[in-house]
Amino acid sequence: MLTKNLEYIISQLEELTRSLFPEILKIYQNPRSSAQEKKDGSPVTAADMYTHKVIVHFLKSQFPDIPIVSEESFRQKNYTPAKEFWIIDPIDGTKEFLNKSDEFTTNIALIQNSKPIIGVVGAPAFDQIWSGIANQPINKIKSDNKKLSTLRIVTSKSHRTLIDTAFLNFLDKKGKKLKIIPKGSSLKICALADKKADIYPRFGPTSEWDIAAADAVLRSRGGGIFQIDNRKPLEYGKKNNILNPMFIAIRDMNQKKTILSLIGSFRKNLL
Repeated sequence: MLTKNLEYIISQLEELTRSLFPEILKIYQNPRSSAQEKKDGSPVTAADMYTHKVIVHFLKSQFPDIPIVSEESFRQKNYTPAKEFWIIDPIDGTKEFLNKSDEFTTNIALIQNSKPIIGVVGAPAFDQIWSGIANQPINKIKSDNKKLSTLRIVTSKSHRTLIDTAFLNFLDKKGKKLKIIPKGSSLKICALADKKADIYPRFGPTSEWDIAAADAVLRSRGGGIFQIDNRKPLEYGKKNNILNPMFIAIRDMNQKKTILSLIGSFRKNLL
């Protein structure tokens, strides 16, 4: 297991992440840049590949004994999960990148025993970085038993589903006052970490690399991400599938019981 000082590693990864921004933005702002289609039909750009190569090179040079899982080199048939590994999404939100919405991110996380330990998320277009150590929350949220007067819900800009709409309708019928906050990429979870939203339900497919870094950041700020089916924290390094189950991200763990009960009722009646 990694024994180096985690705060020092975070600072290294923040520096690495910021160093990526100029070249990513150069590709992003180039009107001639385009995307290729991968075998699974998803788009990949020069920014994805550039970021992948730089991050992988750095991690291999600094941490040669820790395996790396990256979206741009992953093959399920060759995948044997490790107890400790890096997981990266070089550019999360490639569709947002192509649509020039600015809402795309770089993502680096360290997983140990199925849990995200550290995470760094970068947003080149906003010149912003989020980072955190999951088991060392930087602020403790005081107990608050008051009900949320307005439930601020993050939704996907590019992947809204019929179930998402059904859930919003369900909450409306329950008399909940809602504020919808559309976001792209892992910025959805970062919005919770910044206390700008309360929950992010995800009923559609995501991969572990989409979530891991922001999950660590959210945990470091007193929140968490839970599987909708069993209410357990999201896990990483699953043997047979890199896809995540349906989940809900929660900003305030003091609201966990109420929110999980609410989404459990929705699942029981409508899913």
